[in-house]
Amino acid sequence: MKESLLGTSLIAGAALALGVIWVDSAQAFSLGSPITVTNTLLPISGPPEVPYQGPQTVIVGPGLELEQFGDIWDIDLGNNSILFSINSRIGNVVSGDDIYRFLAPNLGKPGQNLLTGFTVVPLGRLAFNQNPTINLLSGNELEVIFPLGFAQNLASIPDGDLAFRINVTVDEPAPIPTPALLPGLVGMGLAVLRQRRKDG
Repeated sequence: MKESLLGTSLIAGAALALGVIWVDSAQAFSLGSPITVTNTLLPISGPPEVPYQGPQTVIVGPGLELEQFGDIWDIDLGNNSILFSINSRIGNVVSGDDIYRFLAPNLGKPGQNLLTGFTVVPLGRLAFNQNPTINLLSGNELEVIFPLGFAQNLASIPDGDLAFRINVTVDEPAPIPTPALLPGLVGMGLAVLRQRRKDG
């Protein structure tokens, strides 16, 4: 009988001690979440970057499009995806790298979901002269860099003929043990040891 009660107590104690705290785990890059978008240019002569457009915070929703963001792209923020579609009013980019950053304030903090990866899906009929570089800057920020010469004579490219989608991967955080319950687990463990010594 004592062993049965001890076993029940240990299971209950472990369940309590392994309880987790979930801070706001709402996914960003998904519908209803905020995303801050910025566009900077790297001068041909090199750093520092020059702010061009943004920061602009938008709430992701059906059909949300940042039209002509950075003057070159229409950017659609969908459910865990970012679509770039060319829609240029200018002939060529005369700066160095054209850089876009997407910051999700609801990701990356302790207990929140993390941005962990992405896949790129080419769309449209045309290919890049030089492919853009895509980087995860942290658990909540994605960077897309278009190098100088990524395409020629942009104004001659029909809308949408140069396009791609980035599907982002958002993972749930690992459970965080509740600090307030840990002393209770230690106390229960000591009580079990004492009881075993007494019975032995």
